[in-house]
Amino acid sequence: MKRLGDIIMADDNGCDVSLVSYALQDAGLKIPVQWIKDGKGLIDQLSKYLRLDEMPLLIVIDWNMPGLNTVEVLKWIREQPQFLNVLVVVLTGSENPVQKQLAFEAGANWHIVKSAAFDELTNLISRIEQFWSPPLSSCHGED
Repeated sequence: MKRLGDIIMADDNGCDVSLVSYALQDAGLKIPVQWIKDGKGLIDQLSKYLRLDEMPLLIVIDWNMPGLNTVEVLKWIREQPQFLNVLVVVLTGSENPVQKQLAFEAGANWHIVKSAAFDELTNLISRIEQFWSPPLSSCHGED
């Protein structure tokens, strides 16, 4: 798989960052995870990305991070044209349907509950890798 960018994770809990790193390893991918500890820090970091070839592959945001709340951060991300195609996952400890709806309305692509996060993250990462990998062609120019 071609290198597509780093994963940026906004979470005040290092254990959750480790969870994402292990899910990447389990999926067989060596993609760096850049850890940001709050919403303001995430926006500050994302503001540095201007070109398509430097965009992150995936942004993972904890629902209960300090500073700016997740909905504000999601809305800011989706207001920036350069991030419209970047995948955003909200990682949370709650199965609250209202929270899930708010996350999707604000621009999240996925809402993953931490109790089932490892399998879901591994599956998600594998799907992303399959999406971006070039298909194997059964045609070799032979007739």
